[in-house]
Amino acid sequence: MTTQTRKARVMTRYGIPVAVALVAALSTSGCKAKEGDAQSGGAAQRITVGASDVATAARATLSSGVPVSGSLEPKVNITVGAPMAEQVVETFVEEGQRVEQGQPLLRFKDEVVRATANSARADVATQRMQVTIAVAESTRAEALLREGAIAPRDRDNTVLALNTARGRLALSEAQLASAEDRLATSTVRAPAAGVVSKRYLQAGDRVDMGKPVMDIVDTRILQLTASVPVEYVGDLRVGRAVTLQAAQLDSTRMTGHISRINPTADEATRQVRIYVDIPNAGGRLMGGIFVSGRVLVREVPGAVAVPRSAVRAEGDARTPVVYVIAGGTVRKRVVSVGVTDEDQGLVQLTSGVQAGEVVVVGPVEGLAEGVRAEVVGAGPAPSATPASVKR
Repeated sequence: MTTQTRKARVMTRYGIPVAVALVAALSTSGCKAKEGDAQSGGAAQRITVGASDVATAARATLSSGVPVSGSLEPKVNITVGAPMAEQVVETFVEEGQRVEQGQPLLRFKDEVVRATANSARADVATQRMQVTIAVAESTRAEALLREGAIAPRDRDNTVLALNTARGRLALSEAQLASAEDRLATSTVRAPAAGVVSKRYLQAGDRVDMGKPVMDIVDTRILQLTASVPVEYVGDLRVGRAVTLQAAQLDSTRMTGHISRINPTADEATRQVRIYVDIPNAGGRLMGGIFVSGRVLVREVPGAVAVPRSAVRAEGDARTPVVYVIAGGTVRKRVVSVGVTDEDQGLVQLTSGVQAGEVVVVGPVEGLAEGVRAEVVGAGPAPSATPASVKR
């Protein structure tokens, strides 16, 4: 048998198994190559994160509290009424002008009351003279009675005349006081220091008694009247600090204190009214502007803080998690949340993240555990810069 014949038989006998084995070997080799390529592709998966999409966890003083809002009003708001039904002959102040207590505001026509006051003064002078005469008569009658020159009845008559004269004098003095008071009130004076917010009339106008003539407000202390749900009443105390801001004044921030708390809740709304005093020494604030803020009930100094957008709720249990970029790799951390500071937009993390770690705050596509990440642009924006940290 020739060598070629022997080879042909071997191929015929073992050709199928050899071919199968060869195909299997090639297939296994191809699978391993693909698997290696997949692993290599997974390790190479990378996302790019902008600087605005990350922040650095930092320590800050955070605070939480009861939300309040409303319009500011001057704590002192006085409407000055007309003390008489008469014509106004002169005004001394304009709207927006500051006045001191006792400063003249306007003057009514006073000829009649002035004449009445002068008549009352003359009557008082007459009655005083009558009292002087009656005193002298009574003294003389007392001496004559001791000498037996007059009867007791005559002495009693002089005493009665003296008492009558004194009574008339007292009546005249009361009438004079009333006339002088009426004359004095013909010139209306400021009952308290403040600013004239409204003047209701001009010189020449006639006004009825009791009608308003001017409004005076004192804006050195403004007051916020706010309603708070009854469930927060346990957190309220007189003197407790209240932080506020006015969007109408470029988000100007201010601090006040609770001055009063209504002892009863509104039956319809189940809310309690509180009154907050806000100092306005600079005079920038004014009545009528809308403010919002919180009654501070809790403060945590040195808390590890991140922006609120860094905390995400995942899964059916809505577990709070934070994505951290550490060593160029994304790590998902389960965290515990403490105080939320609405004013600063920061959240306290009591576990899961340390100060100085970079956290993802933006909606980054492809964000997942183990993904390689590169932050491009300026350095990570801190979650609480020194200017925003409360001291």
